[in-house]
Amino acid sequence: MRFTDYNQIMEVPYLSGCFMFLRKDALRKISGFDERFFMYAEDIDLSRRIHEHYKTIFYPHVSITHEFTGSSHKSFSMFIIHTQNVIKYFNKWGWLFDIKRKKINQKITKTF
Repeated sequence: MRFTDYNQIMEVPYLSGCFMFLRKDALRKISGFDERFFMYAEDIDLSRRIHEHYKTIFYPHVSITHEFTGSSHKSFSMFIIHTQNVIKYFNKWGWLFDIKRKKINQKITKTF
């Protein structure tokens, strides 16, 4: 959704987990984090499952500083963990043909 310049409040289909603010009820409803994911892709899975029941909103009027270290770019073992978790995500939701995601993206894109 880079075409938006990230300067407006908007519903988005995917939220990065650098910082998330959500209700406990939402976590309870989706049974929390999927424990198959240790690191990387857990935020994609979580926001996707939350989006099935609630709006997932990008709010640009607050900023949080995240000290990005790029662990999976610096450490081979973290790269392996990253790769394994992305594979788990695609195994769960689909590799090339994720029809559900396509419908979500189309619905969100129409709002712009």
